[in-house]
Amino acid sequence: MSCSNKILFVDDEETVLSGFQLTLGRSFEICVSSSVTEALEMFKEQGPFAVLVSDFQMPVMNGAEFLQKIREMDKEVVTMLLTGAANFENVSETVHRGQIFRLLGKPCSAEKMKEHIEAALRQYELIRAEKDMLEQTLNGAVRAMTSILAASKPLFFGRAQRVKDVAFKLADLLNVDDPWRLELAATFSYLGHVGLPDSIQEDVYKQNNLPSEVKEIMAGFPSFISGLLGGIPRLNDIPEIIRFMDADYNAQEVDKLGIRKLASILRFSQQYDHYASEGRSNAKIREILSSSQEKYLPGIIGAFTKAFNISADGDYVDMVDPKLLVEGMEITQDLRLPDKTLIAPKGTLVEEHFMRILDNYYATYDENPFPDAIQVLVRKKKD
Repeated sequence: MSCSNKILFVDDEETVLSGFQLTLGRSFEICVSSSVTEALEMFKEQGPFAVLVSDFQMPVMNGAEFLQKIREMDKEVVTMLLTGAANFENVSETVHRGQIFRLLGKPCSAEKMKEHIEAALRQYELIRAEKDMLEQTLNGAVRAMTSILAASKPLFFGRAQRVKDVAFKLADLLNVDDPWRLELAATFSYLGHVGLPDSIQEDVYKQNNLPSEVKEIMAGFPSFISGLLGGIPRLNDIPEIIRFMDADYNAQEVDKLGIRKLASILRFSQQYDHYASEGRSNAKIREILSSSQEKYLPGIIGAFTKAFNISADGDYVDMVDPKLLVEGMEITQDLRLPDKTLIAPKGTLVEEHFMRILDNYYATYDENPFPDAIQVLVRKKKD
C-alpha cells in the first residue's frame, strides 16, 4: 500500500510534536513518536511512510543514526533532519552523502515545514515512479527472456513459470506482497541449468540420483547467478533469495528484507511442481510436504490447502475430462449439453449408472457434447 502523504515526526519534545500535529494535521496524514525505539516499531507496523522528519539530539541514538536505520529498512522513504545551529557541522556530511534529503534548522516554522514536506513528497513520488518504471522494464525483459529460454529449454523454464504461478498463490494467502522479486527469483533460479548437457537434463529435472561432479556444478549456480546480476541495480536481492532456496526456514533468524520468506515460498513451490510432474494428487503432495513442514515458512501448508481447495480430510477439487471420470468422484458444477439441457446437477455422485449415461451421449453425438473438463471433488480413499 502506498500512502503518498503519510508523514512520521520523531522528536523527544512533546510540545514540538503537538505543534506539528496542530498546524500540519489538516494538510497531511501525521503520525508522531517521542522516542526512536517507539518510532522504529511504528515504522514497521504502520508503514509505509512517504516522509520521515527526525530531531537530531535525542536519547538512545541521535537522529542521523536513527535515519540510517530507517534507510536500511526502507530505501524509498524521504528523510529530513531537524537540528539546532550548534549541530549543523556534525550532520552536514551525512546530508552530503545523500542519505538525508534535507537538513532543517530548529526551530522551523509551520509554513516552512509545510514547504519542505511538499518538496519531500514530490521527491517520494519521483522515487516511486522511477521504481515502477524500472520494475516494468525489467519484468518485460525477464518475460521475453523466459519465453525464449522456454522454447530452447522447456523442462526447466516451463517449471519456472509453474513455480512462479504457485508461489504467487501462496504469497497472496500468506500476505507476502512481493510479486516482482518472486517472479525474478523463480525465473533466474533456473538460469544456471541452461549450460547443463542435454544428456543429464532430464535426470536433474526429475531429481534423480546425480553424479558428484554434476552436484558440484549445480552447487555453483547461485554464485554464477550472483555474478550475472551483481551489477544490475535493484537486483542484488535476487541471488540471495535463490541461495536461501536450499535452506530450511528459521523463524528465529533476522529477515529484514523478507528474503528468507520468499525463498521458502519458492522452495515449497518447486517441491510441489516436482511431485505434481510425477502425477501425484494435490492431497498426496500435501501429505508428503506436511511431513517436513518445519522446513518451510509457518502457515504454508494451510495456504497450500486453501489455494488448491484441498479439504481437511484429504479431499480436493480438480478439473477432469468427463471421459476420465471414475466412480466416487462428485461433480461440483452442473453438467449440460451445448443446448443447456441439464444432464447432471452439481453434487451428482459418479457411479456406474451415471457413467453408462455419459457413454450413451458420447455414442449419440458426432462431436463431444460436453466440456473438455468439469470441476469435481475427488475424495481421498479411506483406509
